[in-house]
Amino acid sequence: MNLGLRCLVRIFGAVMAAFPAVAADLTVFPYPVLDVARGAPADGAARPVLIVGCRNGTFSGAVAVESAEPIRGLRASLQPASAAPGGRSLPAGPGERVTLRYAVPWSGGEGLPPGLDVLLESPPEEIGVAGKSARAGVWVTIAAPADLPPGSYFGTLRVAAEGAAERAVPVEFRVADWALPPPAQWRTWIEMMQSPDTLALEYGVEPWSERHWDLIGRSFRLMSVSGTGTVYAPVLRQTNQGNEHGMIRFVRARDGALRPDFTILECYLDVAQRNLGRIQQVVIYLWDAYLATEHRGRRFDEEPKVTAPEGSYEHSNQLRAWRQWKLRAGGVMVTIVDAATGTVEEGWLPPYSDERSGEIWTPFFAELRERMRRRGLEDALRLGTITDLEPSKQDAAFLQQASGGIPWVAHSHYCRIAGAPHPNKALGGVASVAYEAHAYGLIYNVNPELSRGTGWRLPALSAYLCRFGLLNGHPLRVRQMPEVNITGRQRGVGRLGGDFWNVIRDARGRRRGQVFERYPHNHWRGLNINNWFLAPGPDGPVATARLENLREGVQECEARIFLEEALLDEAARARLGGELAGRIRAALDERHLAMWRSYWPDDEQLKLLGRIEGRSMHEAIWGGLGKAGVKLPDFWDGAARALRDRYEREGPQWFAQSDWQGRAAALFQLAGEAQRRLGR
Repeated sequence: MNLGLRCLVRIFGAVMAAFPAVAADLTVFPYPVLDVARGAPADGAARPVLIVGCRNGTFSGAVAVESAEPIRGLRASLQPASAAPGGRSLPAGPGERVTLRYAVPWSGGEGLPPGLDVLLESPPEEIGVAGKSARAGVWVTIAAPADLPPGSYFGTLRVAAEGAAERAVPVEFRVADWALPPPAQWRTWIEMMQSPDTLALEYGVEPWSERHWDLIGRSFRLMSVSGTGTVYAPVLRQTNQGNEHGMIRFVRARDGALRPDFTILECYLDVAQRNLGRIQQVVIYLWDAYLATEHRGRRFDEEPKVTAPEGSYEHSNQLRAWRQWKLRAGGVMVTIVDAATGTVEEGWLPPYSDERSGEIWTPFFAELRERMRRRGLEDALRLGTITDLEPSKQDAAFLQQASGGIPWVAHSHYCRIAGAPHPNKALGGVASVAYEAHAYGLIYNVNPELSRGTGWRLPALSAYLCRFGLLNGHPLRVRQMPEVNITGRQRGVGRLGGDFWNVIRDARGRRRGQVFERYPHNHWRGLNINNWFLAPGPDGPVATARLENLREGVQECEARIFLEEALLDEAARARLGGELAGRIRAALDERHLAMWRSYWPDDEQLKLLGRIEGRSMHEAIWGGLGKAGVKLPDFWDGAARALRDRYEREGPQWFAQSDWQGRAAALFQLAGEAQRRLGR
């Protein structure tokens, strides 16, 4: 090749490199927000995005965007309809009432939530091909004001990318004439926890720096849409929540005296109250597994032996017991700050049973109570966190006296307070447990004709604890979980992680572990915080499709609670009248059966079930059918697993293709009718 031709080739290559690659044409189609893995319609028909909701709520719809080539420069906007019926157009977005987000999959690890789960607030520069195509989603989230007139509102979602023609998808938002109460009045219990250490590690920021506080505030704002109102404040370091240091520290003066420093806690509560809203619980975290001296009659006085083969399950258990024994001998693990140098140290205080502890903890709690009283949060104070391993009677009695009777929070396999609301003596016959999330002894109600459940009105604050990351799976399960429980014998769902995603990476940069895995001495095994609802965005935490489904599931629960309460009140039911009360009951029953059919798509067998109990919905169904005389294989047999796997595919598919939005619209509309009839 001569010099002139080589120059021409170089010039041509430089010119082509300056232009973006032309993307293949985009395919844009709506998909149900509760089914983030749904593919394009088989018939290829164009369909609008339908969003169903009510006044004073927030609701979403979504489209998938696919291309055979990488997608670059993805962008979207919502435009008001030019000729909407009745002049009801959606506002332009993004804006104050309309949020547009870009859904992408998790990347960089195994065991992460599936599908288009991560909702980025800005589109990525490029969406690469995975498998046969590049795929992303565009979510339209609309906040309906409390005074918005009911009816349908219309707009057009416009989606474009570099090298591809713009696509336009009609959007309809159907607003029912019912005003959702504000989150401060919600009665569906959701407990979601925030992790300062995860954010510091993910974004490489100095703990408690201005940037760190900004990230924490963002997490709280995102979590608030679920209605959660719990704040955890560790006194212990290296807890099961993964904090390296205590949030409440002890300052060592020149004379060696220690005094508690509440500065970080005060700042944390400032951020929480600004961004989270209503605070229902402030949990002072001063108990963890390593402190336990006994469990169900077995004492841990002697040094455990580590004899099992390395790498075995038993070896890890023995090693954990040995670490706990060694640390327990040191006392209470706290963070100490040297007043003269400002140095942060890994410190120890005497065991709670030590006679010196009164001089430390009695003034600690007196000052804590005064600070919380000034915030109006003294009644929200709780001690935490009890697990299966709990304080001895001696430790419980000491903390009961020193704290002035602050009740406890428990996250355990088993249930302590069923039928025994706070105040009680559920902790060793000594102290009260005000709230628990538990994994065993869960009670559900399936067939409404046989058994109607109203867990939301039970006096004991007891919630479902989801183990093993189930709620990191199908968004439908997230959406249903609050309603499954409030119609059973639980008040809602607890021990959920907000920003507890896999932040620990391996040598190849893949996400492998959560923040608490740094501290195996406080590992809780199946009770670890294995579900999380936020994702790491490029500049801070972002929402997920599962968080939005949780929000909408709770909003539907609140409508259901409003209607159930009216039916249960004799005077209110009389004001509704027989015809409306009958329609409400029929709609609630239809909704209830559809929810359970998504778990077990066998209508005849579902009719046999009333109240059921188990560690999971499927286990409870299995036991209930067995008691009803249905012959099933053993729950853990291969044939049983295969049947559950098939039903776990078929049930959600059926539900997503059923008229689930119609049932939600009917729920909100009936709530509006009842609201007007009752004059509320």
